[in-house]
Amino acid sequence: MSAAPRRSVPSTPFGDDDGTADPRIVAALAAYDRGEGGSADVLAALAAGRLLIPVVAVAESVDATGAEKETAMAAVLTTGRDGRRGLLAFTCVESLQRWNASARPTPVPTRSAAEAALADGAEALVIDLAGPVTFAVDAPDLRSLASGWRPLGPWPGVEEADPAPRGDVAPRGAARVWRGVRRRVRRALIR
Repeated sequence: MSAAPRRSVPSTPFGDDDGTADPRIVAALAAYDRGEGGSADVLAALAAGRLLIPVVAVAESVDATGAEKETAMAAVLTTGRDGRRGLLAFTCVESLQRWNASARPTPVPTRSAAEAALADGAEALVIDLAGPVTFAVDAPDLRSLASGWRPLGPWPGVEEADPAPRGDVAPRGAARVWRGVRRRVRRALIR
């Protein structure tokens, strides 16, 4: 009797991962939810973090009685009310299990999650669908994360901008800031 050949399991940068959420991501999501932080803050925290992609069993074929003959494991895409598809991701095992207790968590860098979403034809990466704070990374932010974008951080000798709203710029969210800038540019071009 010969022993079966040994297979090596590839190492992962998350070998010691206990499934808890990255405190930076949790803080950024909580601040966003309270209206004290913007989507840019969440994206910055996500860029350096890891997410859990849920993997679920999917029946590939069934027999005449309806019993599964073959099963595959797959990541989960969901479709929003607006018809866009999003790849699900979670910050921690607890949030993933609130959504589906039988899903298996697969830890990946956020960049890999964004790459997978784009490869699967998704328009968003939907984070913590079951809460406590749900956040969607839409294009072009999804493409930025997939390309390895990282925030620059503060520049030495440059003071941080005053977060108080001015004109039509909202206090939270980079998207609102850019919409305000585009509106002003459009007005200037029309005149």
